[in-house]
Amino acid sequence: MFHEIIKKVPSRNYGIDGLEVHVDHTSTGTVYFVSAENEVAFPEHSHAAQWTIVVTGSCTFNANGESMVYSAGETYFIPAGLKHQITLHAGYSEVDYVDDPLDGENEEEKILSDCEKIIAGLQAIVTGLSQQADGHVIQSRIFAAQGLNKLAKQYEDHAAEERGYVLKCIDRIIDLGGEVKHEDKKCAPIYKDAVEYLKYDLQVSKDGLAWLGELVQAAQCDYATFDILKEYYIDEENDMRWTEQQLELVECIGKQNWYFTQI
Repeated sequence: MFHEIIKKVPSRNYGIDGLEVHVDHTSTGTVYFVSAENEVAFPEHSHAAQWTIVVTGSCTFNANGESMVYSAGETYFIPAGLKHQITLHAGYSEVDYVDDPLDGENEEEKILSDCEKIIAGLQAIVTGLSQQADGHVIQSRIFAAQGLNKLAKQYEDHAAEERGYVLKCIDRIIDLGGEVKHEDKKCAPIYKDAVEYLKYDLQVSKDGLAWLGELVQAAQCDYATFDILKEYYIDEENDMRWTEQQLELVECIGKQNWYFTQI
């Protein structure tokens, strides 16, 4: 999208298909030439003050709960430290000036460190979620034997979804150059009382989401991993809300009546 002369400017690879970035450090700041063949959504982030002019196409800028669309010929300014999210639409290009002459200079070391943390986090999911899926399968069969067929189906579906995320995490570890491990798993309790199991499973979800939220934040600059973890987080949050609703229903109609709803 830019003139061939821009290709002389050093490029920076963010590992995103269709995104081309050339970076020139000056004595006072850093100049970026950015173009996107495909739509690219950057997670929320912040940095030094930035002035941008849109060359072609359009982008959607979100900050402080407001959304703005900027098109070719328009400019915008991002104050230093402002948390923002931006989506570059297909066919977009811009020129940025960032008020930091060393902007991104230490990114390679940071990316390596973050990558190691992300791989460790993905491995923890592979190990822990494999056990959680096994537990849901076991509980599903126990509940089916008790005639609680709806509840059994719910946990059978949970297990299938969890195994799907395990596979995605394994593949991502491999993509990042990590070594997938088959780690020992801790012994977990088995319940015959469905309501007691709901209480146990709810606490597992709460603890897991608190930890997962931190990992999602750490993966913000690794867009492929971020998408996987964000999807997994939303799914786990929905499962937690379902469990909370069932326990509220138990309180409302009583344990025995709730059992009838699960037959």
